[in-house]
Amino acid sequence: NNVCHENDTYTKSIGNYIKEHYMSGYQDESLDNNIKKFVFIIDEINRGEISKIFGELFFSIDPGYRGVKGMVKTQYQNMITNESDPFYEGFYIPENVYIIGTMNDIDRSVESMDFAMRRRFAWQEVKAEENTGMLDDLKEMKDEVIEIMKRLNNTIWNETTNTGIEGLNAAYHIGGSYFSKLQLYLNEDHTNKKSAYRHLWENHLKGVLSEYLRGMPEAMENMKKLEDIYFKEDVNADIEG
Repeated sequence: NNVCHENDTYTKSIGNYIKEHYMSGYQDESLDNNIKKFVFIIDEINRGEISKIFGELFFSIDPGYRGVKGMVKTQYQNMITNESDPFYEGFYIPENVYIIGTMNDIDRSVESMDFAMRRRFAWQEVKAEENTGMLDDLKEMKDEVIEIMKRLNNTIWNETTNTGIEGLNAAYHIGGSYFSKLQLYLNEDHTNKKSAYRHLWENHLKGVLSEYLRGMPEAMENMKKLEDIYFKEDVNADIEG
């Protein structure tokens, strides 16, 4: 409450809160310690307005403008009245500060990142099969679930054969976060896994896959194909029983 004032904007209030509760000692340490790395993680960065997230720092985050040479005057410059403050003359991002943003770049409901902003970041794709650690809590079912996830994703788009559902690609693969929701429906000894798989399909997978296929030719046929491959019986994953 002590950082929110009657005449402050919402953005300014949040900025004051972060500065008071999370940034104490951070800026001085990052400036004085060029070896230690400091990391900011912005989850689902494209769900916000990129221009407002970075504002005047648009140029300063570029590797070529890090440090004092990339100093900018922000709209809050007059708030810094202490001449000994390292940002008294302007704000800049030290070279040992790293910004990591995560995003789902196929989500049609969020902002796309323009090319000017894209070139300021190195890009690393995280594939569904590379992110299965969150399934560890499924214990003995983990390998079975990964196999189901793989065959569902290979039906969406198989990167080895370059075949799959027209209009989709590997970016549409279903990741481990969806399959980790099995835990919501499993009992302690996993004896109800057949019904748990059914609940996962009806409550989580079916909806997102329907959204993928909306407006596409043969949407119903492809949806049936995905459902059949998900519930397919084999040695590793006898779901239907």
